[in-house]
Amino acid sequence: MTKDRAFANVRDLGNNFALSMKNIGKNIDDKSPLMNGLAAYEMLKLKGTYDWLDASVDIVMRDVFELAKKQAAA
Repeated sequence: MTKDRAFANVRDLGNNFALSMKNIGKNIDDKSPLMNGLAAYEMLKLKGTYDWLDASVDIVMRDVFELAKKQAAA
């Protein structure tokens, strides 16, 4: 899976999560589709449900971790 596809998958999950929450009258602190997707993955305990989603989250989290390491070192 490409990094672009992984980020798109997590963003799609985040957009759907935010829309679903809005439809049931729940207001979420809408940070970004990417953060909403990561939050939904954890809150809904989706790990193990879909291999492609697990792989997407792993790629996104690895990329976020590497970016945080670079920023901390700067």
